[in-house]
Amino acid sequence: MDRSLFGTLIACLAFLPWIVEVFFQVRLQARFLEALPAEARAVLPRHTRRPMFAFLSGPRFEVALWRTWRRDAPDDAPHVRELKARMRRSLRREIAWALGGLAIVALLVRNGWRPWG
Repeated sequence: MDRSLFGTLIACLAFLPWIVEVFFQVRLQARFLEALPAEARAVLPRHTRRPMFAFLSGPRFEVALWRTWRRDAPDDAPHVRELKARMRRSLRREIAWALGGLAIVALLVRNGWRPWG
């Protein structure tokens, strides 16, 4: 097998868990938006009506949503607190998978893999 093709396959496999985690986060984000009280959801910037398509909203919405789930509020319902904790764990996993994929790509490049030629 060609060395360039082999390295590309390894790089794709290295980022596969990261891609799966991102798809998992889309579902988790939709469930979190459904669980938010109406007044908390109304404070968020403009976003789609359907929670499943909320990831298509703009960066202002994503930053506001991140600020919503990064810390537990004292008046949060127990199921909202549990979803917030799951989203924080998912973010940590996403960062770990991305760093692992980047480390593998760095090792491939160090060992002579060149995706461009």
